[in-house]
Amino acid sequence: MITFPPEFVTTRYPGYFWNTKTHRLFTIKVTGELREMKHTKASHWTNGISGYRVSYHGERKWLTDKYLKKLVSQELEVTYR
Repeated sequence: MITFPPEFVTTRYPGYFWNTKTHRLFTIKVTGELREMKHTKASHWTNGISGYRVSYHGERKWLTDKYLKKLVSQELEVTYR
């Protein structure tokens, strides 16, 4: 079982966690290690969207800055079997 500090919250896609203090997105590796994701700035290539590109069921998805900043702190406990 992995217990995160209270500033980490879950996102709509499993395996991705938002840090509400530093405003950074992290993914969890199989070993339980957190890895920081790369932020993508708004440009004409991204249709003016800034945020993080994540993979969910093999499809590329967006977690926008607007969505992530609305997330609120909560107690988080993750169990992997």
